[in-house]
Amino acid sequence: MRETVEAFRFESSRGSLSALWGDAPDAVAVAVLAHGAGNDMRTPLLAGVAEGLGANGVSCMRFNFPYTEQGRRSPDRPPVLIEAWRAALDEARRRARGLRLAAGGKSLGGRMASMAAAEDPGGFPAAGLVFFGYPLHAPGRPDRLRDAHLAKVAVPMLFIQGTADPLADFSLLHEVIDRLGPKARLHAVEGGDHSFRVRGARRPDTEIGEELGAVAASFIREVVG
Repeated sequence: MRETVEAFRFESSRGSLSALWGDAPDAVAVAVLAHGAGNDMRTPLLAGVAEGLGANGVSCMRFNFPYTEQGRRSPDRPPVLIEAWRAALDEARRRARGLRLAAGGKSLGGRMASMAAAEDPGGFPAAGLVFFGYPLHAPGRPDRLRDAHLAKVAVPMLFIQGTADPLADFSLLHEVIDRLGPKARLHAVEGGDHSFRVRGARRPDTEIGEELGAVAASFIREVVG
């Protein structure tokens, strides 16, 4: 049975942002998720992730970044995206009824959550971060990694990553996770691309998302205690 999802809006410094909230039965935590660069909070993969979380005791809030609300294709600069993350986490805390938070998202959304966490390691309100396809580098540019700030993140991190993701050379990702130490762990999707699709396997994105949401829920339940 699909969960009931509430649509609402909350305020940020760049105006009102759209969001979706799904309550899990007997929830133990709330996951706050942001979308990737080329889609929005209603993308089927994230919708499936929310279902997988909800089926495993984790409520979910999804939200749109300002550029998405404004109908633009090019993402905002990181300071704008990070501020949107802070506003979303503040809103989630108000709605969470005392439950602890986790943060993350698809590609850009997860990366910006990690940058927000790195900027405020002592005050970041989420107990853990979940990355659904961390964009470690641009396609074809493994010489320019987007990992320097991760060392400043103080909370546990779960990288859910396809082994064929063109935005994350898998050997380089392993090296990054090894450097981060026990606060970082990896869940590999064998043969998965940046959207976790596997060549030759025709699975709906929502089904893929539900499976990954269950993986994320196990991690979140652990880190919130």
